Amino acid sequence: MSAAFDELARSVALRETEVMRFALGDRWGKRQPARRASARVYAARSGGGWIDVARRRLALGAGELVFLPRADEHAIRDRPTTSLAHPEAVCRGMHAVADGALATEAPPEAQLVIVDLHLDAADAPWIALLPPVVHVTGATPGLARWLNETLALLAGAPELSPALRRSVGETWAHALFAIALRDPAASLPRAEALRDEPIAAALARVRASPERAWELGDLARKAGLSRSAFAARATALLGEPLGHHVRRLRLSRAAVLLGETTLPVKLVAARVGYDSEPAFARAFARAHGVSPIAYRQARRREDDALATRRPERVVSIA
Repeated sequence: MSAAFDELARSVALRETEVMRFALGDRWGKRQPARRASARVYAARSGGGWIDVARRRLALGAGELVFLPRADEHAIRDRPTTSLAHPEAVCRGMHAVADGALATEAPPEAQLVIVDLHLDAADAPWIALLPPVVHVTGATPGLARWLNETLALLAGAPELSPALRRSVGETWAHALFAIALRDPAASLPRAEALRDEPIAAALARVRASPERAWELGDLARKAGLSRSAFAARATALLGEPLGHHVRRLRLSRAAVLLGETTLPVKLVAARVGYDSEPAFARAFARAHGVSPIAYRQARRREDDALATRRPERVVSIA
């Protein structure tokens, strides 16, 4: 089941990663509204704080991470007794000290890294079934260490190319979503679909090779289910019929190939399961709003622009 969850987590596409570093002293805190198509991570390098989300209060300690898969409404503060009644943030003398780094005038008692993951979750409707918050603690030392070391790379290596930064960020984000899929608190309506091992395993195979001509009957037999039962369970997990999902996977993979390789459009079409280049071009244009060639040109311009601007934007907690 582990591999199935890992493969399912990869259905989340990461549009952009924003990394912010804070050195906080004295009293500090803020209420954060919910954000659409986003996830948020709080990591404590030293010190820590308290996070209130979905009627839960979590203590964030040094070396730990708190992951909000949907960036639900929440509050963060230095201690539970710090009042956040005022609409503005409690954070005196906040000022920029470097690119993407802010500090208060008071000596720092906590060093936090905050990451906003801007998502394209069209292929991952199961995110709605996840718990609102996942706490990664020292109970999983190897995993927590890898997540923190990778985060340090994202936060402190501006020399990374935009493509490599995107790749590292996606791997890091997928690991967090795989952890969330395993969290026993995933108990929202339809969440039992996340525990449906035959379906998750079958969908992992489909995702690994979306270019294949998958037959619903064959998948159902391998899962030990009738065709109708398999289709119903797969739709419950995916939020759409399997055929629509496979088409999304093919066109999403095509977008990656167009943006990150120089393969001719005809070869891209063949690699994602299309025998006809014109048919592929029509399907791609319906999904992405532009032709494959126009999409590739736009991605090249976007990468050139990213390479010339600062690697991280300075975003104030206030």
